[in-house]
Amino acid sequence: MPYSTDWLPRVQLLMQQNRLPQAADELRRQLRLDPHEPVAHALLAICLLDDAQRLPEAQEEAELAIHLAPEYDFAFYALALAQHRQHRPKEALAAINQALALDPADASYYLVLGQLRLESGQWQAALQAARTGLSFDSEHAGLHGLEARALARQGRREEASQAARAALGRGAESSDIQAQAGWVALETNRSQEALENFREALRLDATSDYARAGLVEALKARYWVYRTFMRFMYWVSSLSAGLRRGLLLGAYVVARFVPVLLPFYLVFAYLSWFKDALFNSLLRVSRYGRYALSARQTQHSNHFLALLGVAVVAGLGALLGRPGIPGLGTLAFVALGLLFPLVGTERLSARPRQQQYSRWVGWALAAVGVGSASLAMLEVAGASQLFTVFLYGTVAYTWFFALQ
Repeated sequence: MPYSTDWLPRVQLLMQQNRLPQAADELRRQLRLDPHEPVAHALLAICLLDDAQRLPEAQEEAELAIHLAPEYDFAFYALALAQHRQHRPKEALAAINQALALDPADASYYLVLGQLRLESGQWQAALQAARTGLSFDSEHAGLHGLEARALARQGRREEASQAARAALGRGAESSDIQAQAGWVALETNRSQEALENFREALRLDATSDYARAGLVEALKARYWVYRTFMRFMYWVSSLSAGLRRGLLLGAYVVARFVPVLLPFYLVFAYLSWFKDALFNSLLRVSRYGRYALSARQTQHSNHFLALLGVAVVAGLGALLGRPGIPGLGTLAFVALGLLFPLVGTERLSARPRQQQYSRWVGWALAAVGVGSASLAMLEVAGASQLFTVFLYGTVAYTWFFALQ
């Protein structure tokens, strides 16, 4: 005889009230009575999503629900969310597409699909997903917010603003909706409005990383250099990896043949790598910026400033011809070169596997670079050859990891 489903309304109410730990406890009690209940496993997966340490467990619960009920579309939705939170876009996309194949009329499924498309730079596909979802639920605030972001990325400012207002009209008490409106305002060059949205989002949910990241970007957008560069990068990010590499290579070739353009190319190249580290460091002297940065961003800024400081001090020493300390020029170039893997590794934080590879390469470059500087200071033969290896390794790193 099947167990009663009287527990389901209680769990749904707890989840609606965002009391996820209590809902998870209730679900576990039910699963002890009936471990083969796919609905309970899928809902437990959803309850575990807010805890980064339990994302693998959430994935396991969703996969178990699918094993128990292969035609249960909500289980594939839960799996897509778990994969998305673990930064596995291909797996998340496969799962949400399966959920849509089983139920093509659920608006929430289109929200996940659209978010994945947006994050991969497919603005039109994200817009199409949002509008398809809205055709099934015209009051879905999240889909209106997604529509606004996709329109903003395409430069359709008025339409994006209208969609953002529609989202706020339906979900102004949601931190996520406020944050989405903030991103739209930021991407349509309204940084002050974006600040207000992000502050409201953090008031509603002080733990929201999505809103905190937006607040940091809005504070940096007050600098016109950063603001202008980011608008260009939004466009570049919509290109394929091959086209982006071709664009950078083409710009370098043009700069080589037109020397007057070389300074502009160098500024672009350095900003493309160091914009976040530079402007995050600037925010640390801001009245509000220092509190907006996360502990991780502050630590990364410390490492960036330390390497930059070594490069500046060693470079000045070499230029001033400091007697008795050979190899200062080599040390300055090594410190500058190591900024690339330092920043590159941080940029890959959403891709753990690539980040690990980048970290290993960075440590290898550091060993070679420090070795070449040490040999140069000791005036030992072979320093220049080792330094050449470091330079070529750094250039290779930038090409392999720049557009990951």
